[in-house]
Amino acid sequence: MNEQEKLLTAKTEDLLRLCDKHCEAQFSFFLNEAEQAVIKREIGDAYGYNCRYFGGYENAQRMVLGVFPQWEEADTEKFPIKAVKITKTYPKNLTHRDYLGSIMAHGITREQVGDIIVEENTAYAFMIADMAEFVGMNLTKIGNVGVKAQLVDLDKIPVPEQKYQIINAVAASQRLDAVVAAMLKLSRREAAALIAGGGVGVNHIVTENTSYMIKDGDVISARGYGRFLFCGDKGETRSQRMHIVVKKYL
Repeated sequence: MNEQEKLLTAKTEDLLRLCDKHCEAQFSFFLNEAEQAVIKREIGDAYGYNCRYFGGYENAQRMVLGVFPQWEEADTEKFPIKAVKITKTYPKNLTHRDYLGSIMAHGITREQVGDIIVEENTAYAFMIADMAEFVGMNLTKIGNVGVKAQLVDLDKIPVPEQKYQIINAVAASQRLDAVVAAMLKLSRREAAALIAGGGVGVNHIVTENTSYMIKDGDVISARGYGRFLFCGDKGETRSQRMHIVVKKYL
């Protein structure tokens, strides 16, 4: 583990100890997918606790870890998450970065903000509850665009459906370098160089192991290319290569 991973693991272990000490649920701040993967790898399902990740809606990317005593149900309603609906007062293109930057300009840290769902004239920002209330009362402008911010019930938020591009390819095997080469239309040497340079992650953890064997359901990220879901092989070609199906997240 690197130093950041050690610190993250120590903080998670502190949550377990506090749960024991106070006999009540404890919650992290928002964790990105890589941080979630580190905790699952290093701590897993901690014995004697009910642990659950929740980000305000199903399949959120940034999520809070809740550690509950074994006798307490890990209810999502107990998570300290609220959402702010941000509506523009006149049409102007605003990006995810614009919304996030304006929220953080109020002294709020990145770990206190979860996903931000951006629509044409509205955005929904999931946040730690206290910070959401503050933003709801104080956010009035994003750049030179006037906005109205207000708290909104989590179940009232229209969650967009995840869209994919289906990629059919032929790979030499399920080795990481072979799969990356096939799905990105690179040579095996180019794929190996991308992996060795730290440009590829599997299930949100960077791996430089070109021979890592990819499994159905693995998420592969490639710097400069996006994220992909490996859906498995669909049989061999006559030359004993593999037909593979990959979904690219859009």
